Amino acid sequence: MNKNPEKRKKSKGDKILLIVAILFLIGGVALLLVDPIKNHIRNKKVDEITRQVEEQIEFEDVEMTFVVPKDGLEVNGEEYDFYGSDEDIEAMKKELEEAQEALPDYVTLTCIGIIDVESVGIHLPIWDEATQISLRYGAGHLPGSVLPGQVGNCTIMAHHMRQEGKMFNYLDRVKKGDSIKITTQGGKEFTYICDEIKVIDASELIDNAAGNITDTKQITLITCTYTEQGKKRLLVIGHMNDD
Repeated sequence: MNKNPEKRKKSKGDKILLIVAILFLIGGVALLLVDPIKNHIRNKKVDEITRQVEEQIEFEDVEMTFVVPKDGLEVNGEEYDFYGSDEDIEAMKKELEEAQEALPDYVTLTCIGIIDVESVGIHLPIWDEATQISLRYGAGHLPGSVLPGQVGNCTIMAHHMRQEGKMFNYLDRVKKGDSIKITTQGGKEFTYICDEIKVIDASELIDNAAGNITDTKQITLITCTYTEQGKKRLLVIGHMNDD
């Protein structure tokens, strides 16, 4: 994996936006107990959305949008952790508070594709953002990373749910050599091969999630994990073979 330090330089504003986007994962948290009723309803909704996406994914000109409630199907523990200077943290908290207050009662999510990791049974819609709400209903593409198939790093995030096989619950079972397939509109398929697995602190996410950290066609899957040192972030990294 080629990394160019010059590419990793970013303005303060860009850095704040990237941190804010990443924060939406941090509670996804996931190994906490979830209300079984909410969990059942949410799972049914995710399955329904996935089926609809499968029916529409072959068509180029169909906008795959879905309306979901702002409240009512929360994931336990989806509060936020903040990193950076006091000034940056205050700015992020204010921006987040304003964004949440501005949300309507029902939010429209836009799907950009489906992620499949067949070896561990992951099959989820991918939303065009990785927000608190979108991550309740599938995986989220991190703004600031590239789209599937493009040169650069494509970051996909999802919760490590307590329920067996839900969201990225089985991401820790992925092994080097496993395939990660992304299908986007028009039935375009992009296959990456896992070649690196690592665990990092949440404060290191910025340097591992942005789109400009590599000049290869890379994918980075991110979820929470727990170690003897406490809550960390699990990264599964793969690269496309264009041969």
